[in-house]
Amino acid sequence: MQNTKISLKGISKIVWHNIVVIVIATLLFGLIGGFYAKHKQHTDYISTRNLMTDRSYRGVAANEEVLSDINMGKTYAKIIESKNVARAAHRNLPKNLQKKYSTKKIGSIVKASPVDQTTMVRVSVKADTAKASSTIVNAVTYAAAKQIPKKVPSAKKISLFAKETASDAQSITAPSVKKFALMGAAVGFLLGMVIAFSITTWTKLV
Repeated sequence: MQNTKISLKGISKIVWHNIVVIVIATLLFGLIGGFYAKHKQHTDYISTRNLMTDRSYRGVAANEEVLSDINMGKTYAKIIESKNVARAAHRNLPKNLQKKYSTKKIGSIVKASPVDQTTMVRVSVKADTAKASSTIVNAVTYAAAKQIPKKVPSAKKISLFAKETASDAQSITAPSVKKFALMGAAVGFLLGMVIAFSITTWTKLV
């Protein structure tokens, strides 16, 4: 009877020790993950502006012309993301932004994609301030409206939607503190289980 009590007491002690190890590891790695994300966290601003072909579709060939312009969306997007457009946009930027954003950098932060089943192309720019993103997207779309008809004569004229302002920019903060904290806690939980199991095994062997 005494051996049974000792065994139960020993097992209970081991279980509680294991729980403590797992909880401590989970909390510790959760905090590490959260602090890491907080340290690396930064906010970007995305401004978006649309452009589209501007012409009347009339007559027998109207449907074919519409489909043709829709199919040209990917081509327009590539032109918008080209070095020529980035170079022209750079020239139209204020001097303070010209120094901060080179032609190469502008090309890397500009994204263009056709809007499905329309003749529109959505242009977005991600920058470190709302003012920079809105100013650059306006400069890029303005330059693209000039460049596209030169590269694709059938486009004739490109219309731009309303200018973007700093207040229109969408802010995105990353990485997520909550996400990294949860990931860290998950890693800590698994590691805690491994450590607890190893300690229990080692204790039994000894």
